Amino acid sequence: MKQLIFIFLVLPLTWVKAQSVSGVEMSQVGKTVVVEYVLQASEPQEIAVYLSTDGGKTFSKPLEKVSGDVGKGIAPGNKRIVWNVLEELPELVGDNLVFMVEIAEGLIWEAKNGRPRMEWVSIPAGTFTMGSPSYETDRESDEGPQHSVSLSGFKMSKYEVTFAQYDAFCAATGRTKPSDEGWGRGNRPVINVDWNDATAFAQWMGCRLPTEAEWEYACRAGTTSPFNTGSCLGRWQANYNGNNPYSTCPKGTYPQKTMPVGSYAPNAWGLYDMHGNVYEWCSDWYGDYSKFEYFNSNGPTKGTFKIIRSGFWGSDGKYSRSANRNSSSPSNRNNNIGFRLVVPS
Repeated sequence: MKQLIFIFLVLPLTWVKAQSVSGVEMSQVGKTVVVEYVLQASEPQEIAVYLSTDGGKTFSKPLEKVSGDVGKGIAPGNKRIVWNVLEELPELVGDNLVFMVEIAEGLIWEAKNGRPRMEWVSIPAGTFTMGSPSYETDRESDEGPQHSVSLSGFKMSKYEVTFAQYDAFCAATGRTKPSDEGWGRGNRPVINVDWNDATAFAQWMGCRLPTEAEWEYACRAGTTSPFNTGSCLGRWQANYNGNNPYSTCPKGTYPQKTMPVGSYAPNAWGLYDMHGNVYEWCSDWYGDYSKFEYFNSNGPTKGTFKIIRSGFWGSDGKYSRSANRNSSSPSNRNNNIGFRLVVPS
C-alpha cells in the first residue's frame, strides 16, 4: 500500500420512507478504515459501502472485505463498519478517494458532495435512422420524414431519476418536494416536475437532459421496429395502459400509476423504462423534422413546447413507440412526466 487518504464528512439527513443514513464519519485505524453512521428506520435495512479512487467519477462494486454493521438485516441505531483494506486492495493509491453509503430503496449518497449516485450506461457513437417509416401502424405525421442522425458517444442514466434522488436535491437547495400522488417515493420515478425543474436538477448534478435524437437512439438500442422489444410491447415489458395495447398485441393489466424504476427488463443496451412509466423531458424545442442528415442534432433553436418521449403509465401502447413524439409547455408539471440524464462519455 503506497498511501491512504480518506475524506471525513457528515452527510445531510434525508428521509426516504422514514429511512435515512446520517452522521457518517470515516477514519483510518491502522490498516483498516472505520465507518461510523446512524441508521434511522422503522425496520432493519440493507447497507453497502462503495469506494471511488477518482474523486467520485466512478465507484467500485460494493466493498466485500467488511465487517460489522453492513449487509442485510441492519437494525436502526449507531452503527460501525470496518473495512480491511489490504485483504481487498493490496495496493491502494490516490489522493482523491471518496466513499458512499447505500441504504434500502436505492438511495446512494456520494460522500464527496452529497449528490445522489447515478448509475450510467455507456451509449456508443453511431448513426441511426430517426423517425418512423410510412407503413408503421399508428404512425403520426410529425414522426417523419425519416432522416439519418449521427451521434457521438455519451452516457445515459440507467433509470429514470427517482424521488429519492430528486428529494435529495430539494433538501440541499431548499426547494419544495413535488407530490407523489400518494403512490410512494423512494425508487419510483419523480413526477410533477417541469422542464425547468429537470434542467436545474441536471445542472446540480453536473449533467444535462438528453436531446431528442439521443433519446430515440438510446431507446432503439439498434432496433428499427416500433418498440425495442419488437413489433409488440407486452404489459410484462413496460408500464402503460394494458387495456389498449398496440395494434393486434394482447391486452394486459393497467396499474394506473407509476412503478418503481427497473421493474421491467432493460433494452439491449441496458436502459430501463425507455417505454412507458413516465414521459421523459428532452432538451429540445418541439419542431418539424428535416429530411437532411444531422450530426449531434440539438433540434430547433426556439419554440413554444419542449419534447417529451416514452409514453406513460396511462397512455395507450402506440404512444410508447420508439419514434412517437409528444410535447409539453416547459412550465407544465404533471403526474405523467419525469426525466433522465446524460453526460459525455
